[in-house]
Amino acid sequence: MSVVAMAAHGARIDWAKARVIGFSVPADAGEVFDVVELALDDRVVSTAVANRSVFELAQALAGLPLPSREACAFELRVPSGSLLPSQLGQDSVRLTVRSTRGDLVFEHALQGPQELLHMADGAPLDLLYEVQFRGVRDGALHGVVLDKLGSGRQPTLYWRLNEGPPERLWLDSAGDARAHFFLCDLPVKVLSEGRNLLHVTGRDGQPLAVYPIQLGAQGESELQRRVVALEAQVGFLNHLMMSQPSEALPARLALLKSEIVGICSEMLTMQRANFEREALAAVEMALAARAAPASPPPALSRLGLRLGR
Repeated sequence: MSVVAMAAHGARIDWAKARVIGFSVPADAGEVFDVVELALDDRVVSTAVANRSVFELAQALAGLPLPSREACAFELRVPSGSLLPSQLGQDSVRLTVRSTRGDLVFEHALQGPQELLHMADGAPLDLLYEVQFRGVRDGALHGVVLDKLGSGRQPTLYWRLNEGPPERLWLDSAGDARAHFFLCDLPVKVLSEGRNLLHVTGRDGQPLAVYPIQLGAQGESELQRRVVALEAQVGFLNHLMMSQPSEALPARLALLKSEIVGICSEMLTMQRANFEREALAAVEMALAARAAPASPPPALSRLGLRLGR
């Protein structure tokens, strides 16, 4: 009869769920459970008690040696608030899992910021992905999700209309796995008369992008439609800035992000003011043309606008 060798430690990275899973059996038979620590470059960022049943994680642990007891499995995640700004600029970051006695359970070198941010629990999606909408065709909204850091892994995203329930956003990856195409079938019964908003979010509801949809007859000019789209962008930026928890990123990174959002918001506000000036100038030009078509309107001269703009 062959004897199956039992292991005391074993772990791996579950990239699909951005976690480290494994098992650790206490060296002392008198100890009930082992405690493990996850460290980045020898700095502990997370701990867990290895007391879960290995059968709960059997599929993810397949291929590892068998442990000597059942209740010894663990799951560890990297909190995004534990990341240092300097680590985002490093070529690699060493990830290690050790027992509280100092035994090495697992070690892996995370290559570049793409793997580090992918492993971070709650990392801002806008640092990882960009959504580009390609318009509505045949009753469906088409678009593409771009992998900014080239991680090569398909993100788990959802979409919802207005305040409706979220639905899984099914992606079709390109050959290089950096562009993920999608389409959302727009249910007409769910759309409201007038303005609607389609949101693209992460698994936990974290906002990533928003797309405005106008339903029904509308007498809006091209300028008015530009203002509506501009308001949607400003609202999304404000929501993105206000919904970011204080512990989600290191202070420097969070401050930099808020400053960038503030600058974009100011630029969009200035653009809207220009749109309103264009609309006012067009009305004044029409009224002036009726009253005195042969001479330039004095109102335009005061505003410093040029005819034929």
